[in-house]
Amino acid sequence: MPRINVDTVIAALLLVLSGVLFADTFAFQTPPLHTFSIRTWPRAVVGALAILSFLYLLRSLREPRPASRASFDPRGWIVANRNVLACFGLFAVFVATLPIFGMLIGGILFVYILLALMGGGTARTHAINAAIAVVSVGGMWALFTFALRVILPGGIFHI
Repeated sequence: MPRINVDTVIAALLLVLSGVLFADTFAFQTPPLHTFSIRTWPRAVVGALAILSFLYLLRSLREPRPASRASFDPRGWIVANRNVLACFGLFAVFVATLPIFGMLIGGILFVYILLALMGGGTARTHAINAAIAVVSVGGMWALFTFALRVILPGGIFHI
């Protein structure tokens, strides 16, 4: 019988969370003259979360239990997870500067710096990163602003 490890516990908790969120969708009330139920999109997202959590549970049960470590080395853990920590730190800076730069400029800067941080440092790579940042964030900004009529934060330097 496989032993329970941290991944198994997390996968089980995610499955429970998926069940709770799915049950919560029954409380949503569809407004009159609505073409489809407002429960559809949340249930699709929760269903995808449940499927991925179940696959995570299966994988955690099949994997052999890792060898126990004698001690925890914080410096080694930081080095091993520096990209993840850099992404979270950069996102925190993005959120903190959102009132200043706004969604469009701040988003472009965030995506560009994140891609530059994770990628190489050649001129060609920087040009590709800039193009990806402008097209992806600019496209999403235009979609939300003009098609969906969502008011996004403009910031001090808004367009």
